[in-house]
Amino acid sequence: MMFGGHELSERTLEYLDAVARFGSIRSAATATGVNASTISRQIAALENQLALSLLMKRGRVTALTEMGEVVCNYARERARLTRRFQSSLQEYRNLERGHVTIGSGEGIVSVLVKTVLHRFAASHPGVTIEIRTAPLPRLVQMVRDDEVDVCIYAGAARDPILNARPFQTEPLCAILPVTHPLARREKVTMEDVVASPLIFFQPHFAAQTYVDAILEDRQLTYFPAFRCDLFGTALSLVAHNLGVAFMTKGAAQDYVDLNRVCAVPLDHPIANTFERYVAIRAGRRLMPAAFDLWRDILSANSVAP
Repeated sequence: MMFGGHELSERTLEYLDAVARFGSIRSAATATGVNASTISRQIAALENQLALSLLMKRGRVTALTEMGEVVCNYARERARLTRRFQSSLQEYRNLERGHVTIGSGEGIVSVLVKTVLHRFAASHPGVTIEIRTAPLPRLVQMVRDDEVDVCIYAGAARDPILNARPFQTEPLCAILPVTHPLARREKVTMEDVVASPLIFFQPHFAAQTYVDAILEDRQLTYFPAFRCDLFGTALSLVAHNLGVAFMTKGAAQDYVDLNRVCAVPLDHPIANTFERYVAIRAGRRLMPAAFDLWRDILSANSVAP
């Protein structure tokens, strides 16, 4: 803290506190191993700096004035805050504490949980993980504004603000009811599935842009029976035999594991280029926990099963 344009000396504040505790400058000098004249001179300089008396005599005891009490209380609080800061700093450096905010496309959350977060949470039990889902344009904006530390998304997003790297490739699939005649096929074409009611996502979804590109390439025009803005909604519709949706197997994995839907890869070159990216703001230096998460996601760089 600054007084009169000068920083209060931490050493002088310690001397003042010692005088208050031991009752005299001489006793404080003995306790601290500092020459009594040094303590006296330092406290006098502080009194001159503040233009206020800090010590007074009470019989044979040297005590604090009212202002001396204020200064000592400030010194003790500052010392407590310093210790707390140093302790917190050490905890963050050792990854015993922290907070990481992840921005994610809604369809990638289950993939993130299975491939990265389960292990990351186990190795960083003191770190709070906040997950925020949003469409890709909003994710890019959150990265720009530092609202998230790391974001993951599907499909390419060319933006100079993003330091983006691919970390996983997985084919786009037709998500079919388990009783669908095509459910046991190794691959299906778009022409195979369009006889069924189709479940589309909103146009800004990466999966939908791929579906639209495949339809355009095959010169097909179809109108969906349903259009959704949540992967969970689309999966529920498929599970109830109301249509065929399009996403990766990873995005549908929970429903696949419960044998509620089947994921069959689409037989088209565009479907095989569905990539997932992890990104941070270009030039941003991440806190240790966020950096560890970034590194763990990149280490999952593989073709998903």
